[in-house]
Amino acid sequence: MAKESGLYEKYGLDVDIFFEGASSVIAQTMLAGETNFAGIAGPSIVNNVLAGGDIIQVAAVIKSFTTPMYSQPTIKELAQLKGQKVGVSRLASVSHLTAQSILQRAGVTGVTIIQTGGIPESTAALSSGNVAAAMVPPPQSVLLRENGFRELVGAKQLREMNIPFVENGLATRRSYAEKNSEQVKRFIKASFEGIRRMFDNKDLTMKTIAKYTKITDEKMLEESYRFAVDAISKDATVPHDAMAALVEQLVNLKSIEASAAKKFAPTAYYDNRYVNELEREGFFNKLWQ
Repeated sequence: MAKESGLYEKYGLDVDIFFEGASSVIAQTMLAGETNFAGIAGPSIVNNVLAGGDIIQVAAVIKSFTTPMYSQPTIKELAQLKGQKVGVSRLASVSHLTAQSILQRAGVTGVTIIQTGGIPESTAALSSGNVAAAMVPPPQSVLLRENGFRELVGAKQLREMNIPFVENGLATRRSYAEKNSEQVKRFIKASFEGIRRMFDNKDLTMKTIAKYTKITDEKMLEESYRFAVDAISKDATVPHDAMAALVEQLVNLKSIEASAAKKFAPTAYYDNRYVNELEREGFFNKLWQ
């Protein structure tokens, strides 16, 4: 939305947007100096720091799990997933952490988590019966629901679980940010003005979703829009407890070594100074008034 609305140019930034299918690839391009900013959060930030990188979160956009869990029509409650397979995009990904949190909260054990490779692959795995459930967000979830698959746990239920987690946000390299603090602040300002326009201009938002996803179905666009505005936080601050909880989850999943994680405080993965400065300058108060 910021790009389509000319907001980066408004703040003197020349921004090109590139799509990458995995956060790990985005992190590689950032560490190689090919990109200065990214829309990522979660495990990729932690893994990069533990591996010696300096990619950090500088703003939070979505502060809860949002990816719904869809199941076969015959499965009506989470307890029925015991002994079954559940599809996630990648192991230790946001979809994996979401599935793990859902199952733990429900006390369901004996579930096999299957790495499918991506959201389309998770959709296909569920459709073909290869898994009993899968983590699938809009717009693919619309097709699943229309074909009789059940939304076992939706975004509203995930928010009600109140599990601290930054699912998406703005990231950059710490070394870049310290040398270019004004650019970081301008990037945050433009991005959040773009978010504000999502709330104010539904028509432009729907057209933008259609442009970048190549989706033309009105129902899918409508659900994607509603999913986005319901999920996005107006507060850009990265919660300390969410970063600490993420590290703990990754240790529990054996995605990272506990000994390595203990070497870093949660503040190694984020820096709120740029958002705090914008708060003091009155940017966010004016934006959301």
